[in-house]
Amino acid sequence: MWLFLNTGTKEKPELAEGKLVEADGKAIKEGSHKFADVYSKLHMGDWDGDGLNDLLIGHQDTIVFYRNVGTKAAPRFLAPTQVKGPTQKEAPNMAFPGRPSPYVIDWDGDGKKDLLVGCENPEIRFFRNVGTNKNPQLASWQGEKLDLKVPAPEVGYRWRFDVTDWNNDGKRDLLVGNIYSGRKSGGNLWLFLGK
Repeated sequence: MWLFLNTGTKEKPELAEGKLVEADGKAIKEGSHKFADVYSKLHMGDWDGDGLNDLLIGHQDTIVFYRNVGTKAAPRFLAPTQVKGPTQKEAPNMAFPGRPSPYVIDWDGDGKKDLLVGCENPEIRFFRNVGTNKNPQLASWQGEKLDLKVPAPEVGYRWRFDVTDWNNDGKRDLLVGNIYSGRKSGGNLWLFLGK
């Protein structure tokens, strides 16, 4: 994981040379920690309810949590632990969909941080937090699939997204990208406006 600090301004960003981000004194890269794997998708969000942005990274079949024990201005991450997802008796090692892309947000408006997860399949799933902000517990094995109206979703996979207010109307919107391959290779970018 690389960090490129903006040494310019918001209007005219200039990025400094990249440096590897560390956790527990080691650079975060494949094999550097017990759960550091391939297919990394990262998100910064306060997963443990202490007011500091932590680091969540989705890998091949898991999401790992790097707890921030520093400050807002100077984050310092501990060695990763796995995010405990809801499991099912028939598939105890499949709490999350393959190659998950995590996003921490209070999606249902109950004051508790939930987890949205972009999937390898053309979908985004919502994992509701039925615990607390300090001790999240996710309900619903494999999450609830968001009802997104996408033309021809079968042409793409590996959904990655951001939650934003695209049109400044005070509602949450989703900006979603994916890739496709076959005779032609490329990708799609969709905007889903909140109602």
